[in-house]
Amino acid sequence: MLLRGAGAPFMAPVPRMNRMDRLLCATFMSSAMAAMTPTPSTRAAATPLQSALLVTRAPVLQASPSKFEQEYYRFNVALSNKLQQPFPRDMYFKKGSAAESRFDAYYAQLQSTWDITTESKTRAELENKSMSTGSESDAELYATLPRTTEADAQNDQQSLERALDQTLYLVVKMPAGDKSEGPTWRLPTKALPTSRSASDSLHDTATEAVEDALGSEMDIWLVSKLPIAVIPASQRAKTYILKAHILAGEPVPANGVEYAWLTRDELAQRWSDDPNAQKYWAVVQDLLDA
Repeated sequence: MLLRGAGAPFMAPVPRMNRMDRLLCATFMSSAMAAMTPTPSTRAAATPLQSALLVTRAPVLQASPSKFEQEYYRFNVALSNKLQQPFPRDMYFKKGSAAESRFDAYYAQLQSTWDITTESKTRAELENKSMSTGSESDAELYATLPRTTEADAQNDQQSLERALDQTLYLVVKMPAGDKSEGPTWRLPTKALPTSRSASDSLHDTATEAVEDALGSEMDIWLVSKLPIAVIPASQRAKTYILKAHILAGEPVPANGVEYAWLTRDELAQRWSDDPNAQKYWAVVQDLLDA
């Protein structure tokens, strides 16, 4: 019965369902629920999942300026020196005095440091100068260590003491019989179990991939528990990528496992030689520093 009174909202009449309509509705709902509920066969046919960890070592040194940056800085320094007001030395120093001579020598030395093209003296040069003059202050205060290390000279790609002005990325080469999928050289990767429980997660599996291959001696900080990229299933597995930074420690590889710390250009060269790494590199290259 439809009621309409003062202040009462309008309500449309609800049609009654007969027995046949209720039976058809129940059949439709049961069919929809059966289609939405995965059966054991559909679970088995689902795409397997993998979790990979992109472990990085941040740059230790500031990147060397390019030729354009050097010229830009040199021009700005020269322009600043041209526009600045001259120092009123007559106001502070008596003409021809020893104080004025010392100031002129200091000012000339200061002007030489304004030139961006002036290279820093090496420790050996300053030590030789200090031995001749008997002063050790220059060697201690102004000498700089070289930007390249012994690992750079030997091209030791398993050392973290190389390419100090670039970001390094950890890749591994797993032995035969490894169940994870990917190119020959890949990020540390581990497959999630087929029958997963509530305790199984992508971030735990990613850290386990590093520990299983390279031990637990590295102190790794996981940036987030959420993946930053996904590699579509090329053959059978879909790979989710998470990111982490190494803070301390060294890898201790398991039997048959090889590893390397590579720059972006070295990764591109190594994966360009692997025909199975095209789809892998297409995704990972956007995650690397320029």
